[in-house]
Amino acid sequence: MNRYDRNFFAIIIYILPLVCFSQLHISNVVSLDALPKTSKFQIADEYAFQYIIEEGVKLTDGSYLGTKNDFAGYIPIGGSNSNGYLCVNSENNPGGVAILDIQFDPTSKYWDTTNSVAVDFSVVAGTGRNCSGGITPWNTLITSEEIVDLDDNGFGYNTLGWSIEIDPATAQVMNYSGGMPNGDKLWALGNFQHENAVVHSNQRTVYQGVDSSVGYLYKFVANQPGDLSSGDLYVYVGPKVGNGQWVQINNNTPAEQNSTLAQSAAVGGTVFAGIEDVELNPINGEIYFAVKNEDVVYKFTDDNPLGGGTTSNFNAYVGGVGTSYNITHSLGTSIVPWGKGNDNLAFDDLGNLYVQQDGGEEYIWLIGNNHTQANPLVKIIAISPLGSEPTGITFTPDFKYMFMSVQHPFSTNDVSSQLDANGDRHYFDRSVTLVLARKENLGNGSSCTNIKNYGTSAVSSGIYQANHTINSQNFVSQNSSVTMQANQLIRLDNGFEVELGGDFCAQIQPCDLSN
Repeated sequence: MNRYDRNFFAIIIYILPLVCFSQLHISNVVSLDALPKTSKFQIADEYAFQYIIEEGVKLTDGSYLGTKNDFAGYIPIGGSNSNGYLCVNSENNPGGVAILDIQFDPTSKYWDTTNSVAVDFSVVAGTGRNCSGGITPWNTLITSEEIVDLDDNGFGYNTLGWSIEIDPATAQVMNYSGGMPNGDKLWALGNFQHENAVVHSNQRTVYQGVDSSVGYLYKFVANQPGDLSSGDLYVYVGPKVGNGQWVQINNNTPAEQNSTLAQSAAVGGTVFAGIEDVELNPINGEIYFAVKNEDVVYKFTDDNPLGGGTTSNFNAYVGGVGTSYNITHSLGTSIVPWGKGNDNLAFDDLGNLYVQQDGGEEYIWLIGNNHTQANPLVKIIAISPLGSEPTGITFTPDFKYMFMSVQHPFSTNDVSSQLDANGDRHYFDRSVTLVLARKENLGNGSSCTNIKNYGTSAVSSGIYQANHTINSQNFVSQNSSVTMQANQLIRLDNGFEVELGGDFCAQIQPCDLSN
């Protein structure tokens, strides 16, 4: 090797590390056009998806996941992007929450579920309509009851209509001093139809709203960081454009905590037509919230997050009745109505806002951080299948993976299947929780691998394919329909089980990668 060769190789060594750090952000996609809904989950071309768990499947603790999957809350273990708990709400009555242990396999680029348990809510006299929720800065789950039950729970509190904090490591409801003996709901946050809760980085302030036609916006300030069992509760009073104020209401006794709505009306709380979700922008610290029946997302500045006081710059951020936007997609530009039903919200690390809609076309919109109504930056990144709504987005800490659910699609969507990131086929004919990511970060590019190994957890409905061999120890739950197809061998190892009412088929045949 002469000196010119050595220089050449030195250049290669210095250049390659620069390439390794060049990764496209999950928001860096081309918008979909405003396409009609179909039986499939339509997503931006840059994305792939993976089924995580569908409604009704058996968990590893022997219980079953409830129906109507909703909030999908990823809680990292030790800040990990690849190892955490996935908390799945069931928006039914009675409701429920399941905690899944999930790990990302860097070789297959697929998420594996190694354990799954249901939370025991008997310690708080049950739960219902667990809709969205939130993740606290100290890595617990808040699940929100979107229904009020005025029956006394035996300790002076209304039975339903609260937020509940859960430790994902133990899958147990948190227990605070006072209240009930073995677990408590977050009584101090008030009693009403909760949709979600977002906790400020100061670990004391919580923003939340009422998901009802007569809805109010609240701020709760805890007495101690990381302890939401006591503190001051405020309701917003003021206009929907301009400046307003927080007015304190009483929340110290069960009677006061049960009467949140009546107190809010008495002090002149501003009425919003159904507050679905409240979130904090990580870039500018402003508070954003979706109002479903006003078709708008508002934003404002809280002038003093740790007390009462005033708000400023209250205005409509995106949407509004009759609003349309120019959408640039792969085939050109279209004028698209914003539509109805602003529902769940989520921010990524760049301050982009994701808006899921329950009503109209059920789009998932992506709103750029520098968006204004005068200079809009909007994309459609997904369209939910027929009959369904998209719900409950959270991200891994590196914002490469987005967890969410598709709720209550039509059962007749089983007319056509759809390839996932692993080359398996799924039907969107039942509620399911899934993960969405850029194609280069998830799965094998929808191609058929030679060998696939499936572990001991329940396998969701679908057609699982391999070029040569499938090895499975899974169990097929009641009401699930599973087909395994391989060109040479399907091995059902010790532990494989099909429950009564489940449907299983094994076929020796080539992969089908048509979509």
